[in-house]
Amino acid sequence: MWRTPLQQAATAALYFGLVLSQLVGGGSVGRVPCRPGERVTFQCSYHYEDHEHVSQLSVQWRNPNNELLCHYIKHKAFQNCTMGYAIAYSPGSIALTIQHVKMDDFGVHVCSVSKRHEFSDYSVELARTSGESIR
Repeated sequence: MWRTPLQQAATAALYFGLVLSQLVGGGSVGRVPCRPGERVTFQCSYHYEDHEHVSQLSVQWRNPNNELLCHYIKHKAFQNCTMGYAIAYSPGSIALTIQHVKMDDFGVHVCSVSKRHEFSDYSVELARTSGESIR
């Protein structure tokens, strides 16, 4: 359900950006199968720190509803996640862990990486597998 016209526009822009990034080769898409109740970790690997030290780096993970799950700002030593979610940073990669997968978690998650004037989105689809959770 759309809550406001602004949220509807933001979600449409997010998905347009995902499609566009795939057409021009700026992002990557992965698919991770999972069952409700399981723990899962997504990797967001990016090229910004492959060849040089990057001090001003910001990374955001968003859920399929475009809600912010985790935000990491390297130069401010800032890290904040919604309860039930965690991130792990290493140069060139930031992983999102969902502690206990809920139905709302299924769909495309977006990792947005920015460094000064460079910006890239990477997406991972959390796909529901058949059967009950093993937990």
